[in-house]
Amino acid sequence: MASLNTMVKRVAGLADTKDVTDWENRFIKNVVAQTHEGDNTTSLSENQIDVLERLHDRHFID
Repeated sequence: MASLNTMVKRVAGLADTKDVTDWENRFIKNVVAQTHEGDNTTSLSENQIDVLERLHDRHFID
């Protein structure tokens, strides 16, 4: 499984595309900002990590 940093950086590319819902788009933008573009993921909650993992797994294959 990819690291959280990698997952944030990958899903960031999904922002503002038709591949995600409006809610997912807002979530992605918030997580990218909160983690300083994936450089510091220590502030993510367990719920945020769960959603991030689901989004990543749906769109990327490791």
